[in-house]
Amino acid sequence: MKLKLFVAALSALFLAACNPMAQLDKGESTIIEFHETYNEGNAQALYGLTSDEFRGATTPEQMQALVDLVTERMGAVESTEREGFNINTNNGLTETTVTMKTQFAKGEGTETFTFYGSGDDMRLVGWHVDSPNFMDIPAEAVTEVEPEAEAAAAE
Repeated sequence: MKLKLFVAALSALFLAACNPMAQLDKGESTIIEFHETYNEGNAQALYGLTSDEFRGATTPEQMQALVDLVTERMGAVESTEREGFNINTNNGLTETTVTMKTQFAKGEGTETFTFYGSGDDMRLVGWHVDSPNFMDIPAEAVTEVEPEAEAAAAE
C-alpha cells in the first residue's frame, strides 16, 4: 500500500515538474523579455539573457554581429504570436522549442527559440530568425563579371 502511494506521489510530482503549459508560459515570458531587449538595440543585454551553452558557442562580438544583421534586415519587432511549440524530454534533459510568427518593421519572419531545462532552470540556448529578407543580396555585394573573364570561363 505504501509503495503504491509512493509511486502515485512520485508520478504526480514528475508530471507537475514537466507540465507542458508551465514550460510554454516560461518560454513565452522569456521571449517577451528578449523582444523588448532586442527592440532597445542592446546586443550585450540580449547576450546576458542567453544560457551558458549559448555563450559557450557564441562570442559577444558574434552576438553583436547577429543582432546588427537582424536589425538591418528586419527592423524592430512590432508584433508576434506563437505558431507552434514542441517539448521533448530525453535522458533527463527537457528541450522546449517555441516557434513565433513575428512581424518586424521591415517584414515578416519566423523565429525559433530553443530552451533547455524546466521551471526556473529553463534557459535559452538558441535563437533563429528565418525570413525572405535574408535572401536578398545587397547591391554592393554583387560584383560584375568582366566580359574577358566570362569568355575565359566559357572556354
